[in-house]
Amino acid sequence: MPDADGLLIGQTVGDAAAEPGRRAVSLTFEVDGSTLTVEPEAVIVAGFTGRDSAAVEAHLAELEALGVPVPASAPTFYPAPPGSAVQAPAVAVTGGQTSGEAEAVVVVDGDRTWLTLGSDHTDRAAEAVDIALSKLVCPKPVAAQAWPLTEVADHLDQLEITSWIDEGGVRTLYQQGRLGELIGPAELIEAAPFARRPDRFVLFTGTFAAVGGVRPSPRFEARLHDPVLGRSIGLAYNIDVIDVLEGSPP
Repeated sequence: MPDADGLLIGQTVGDAAAEPGRRAVSLTFEVDGSTLTVEPEAVIVAGFTGRDSAAVEAHLAELEALGVPVPASAPTFYPAPPGSAVQAPAVAVTGGQTSGEAEAVVVVDGDRTWLTLGSDHTDRAAEAVDIALSKLVCPKPVAAQAWPLTEVADHLDQLEITSWIDEGGVRTLYQQGRLGELIGPAELIEAAPFARRPDRFVLFTGTFAAVGGVRPSPRFEARLHDPVLGRSIGLAYNIDVIDVLEGSPP
């Protein structure tokens, strides 16, 4: 049974990353015209990472409105298998109550670190029972482009994240915020309860409140924008609900 920090009782992030028998998973990014391939040992999802306690409370209130048991402290860290990070135009889910969460994602390979964009796609029905469980149910889409973290380190707080959903065929604003509203990547890595810090891992760094509340959509789009260097990373995917059996989750 996972505890309030999203880890199994007696388990730390390093333990979760070190379990044997896992098949290597590769993520490929375009970085400054070159190709980067990373085989992460673990995916770590950080939650409730807002610097502003009021913003954290707003996100907690969203979850409480859905009947989600919220953690006792923040930030929280939830380990997931490396295969949960995917780069695909669509994800398959088994219920209709799932939704994306746009997040800055840190990719670490040894002493090198990059920044990209991802979606902590979450099953809200599972989340209402256990947040840690919900992090294991859905794939976590990741963009195909990344920036060296050193290129944005001096203006990281100014980076902007925006997401949109499809509502009745209309592209609708869903999330909007600046990274300065969240705890920074270095501080999150320092705070993570590693038993053994993996050499290669992917860290989802937290999200922003949804405009109009958390809700499902057949498509999710997001953008990470750098207003200083005038560039963006995009992410878009469709959500395919598998409902081939009678009595499938609504």
